[in-house]
Amino acid sequence: MAALTGSNKQTLSNGTGDPIADADGLLGLARGIEAQEAGEIAAPSATEEEYAAAMVQMVEEKQDQASQIEDRLENMIEAQSARLTQVQGHPPGMLASATTRARWQAQIAQAQATVQLLQARLETVREIRDGITVHGSKIEALAAEKLEYRQPKLADDFAELQEARRLHEIHTRQQQEKKREDRQGLVQEAAPSSGLSLSRGLSQSRGSSGA
Repeated sequence: MAALTGSNKQTLSNGTGDPIADADGLLGLARGIEAQEAGEIAAPSATEEEYAAAMVQMVEEKQDQASQIEDRLENMIEAQSARLTQVQGHPPGMLASATTRARWQAQIAQAQATVQLLQARLETVREIRDGITVHGSKIEALAAEKLEYRQPKLADDFAELQEARRLHEIHTRQQQEKKREDRQGLVQEAAPSSGLSLSRGLSQSRGSSGA
């Protein structure tokens, strides 16, 4: 909560001697403190800017890592595919033994399994790079975890700031809802009074006509 300034403290201690005026002054002072606090929460802070800059760096680092892994896997898939093509292009001859044919078929099966495994790994890496979670991209989630590990105090300060903003938004919504309910209550209280006045006016008019 924002602290009182020296002039505010002087006003609180002295007063004017008029209870109503003092109460109005205190209410205005409280609203000023609330507005100052709300402004401090809503305004971008040094913590937020530092965290955003660190996150950009972490995201770029994770994207570079994912790209490097993707490139290596693509190269491995290309090499294994070439090997598979080579093995398939040199089948055993007509006079080859059953053992030789079995060895050749095993080499093909192994090469095919390796290519499929590498392709699955590549798809996983791409999902990590391009995937989306409830909190944003998977890369951003990994970057946030890395940032929390490298700079725990910055991560904690940012989390506290986000929580303060969340609570402030809840408080603001509650205040707006209360004001709306208060306005509705005043309208409902005024409606019967208006109807009663109208009924009395009509009764008086009828009485005058009858006389």
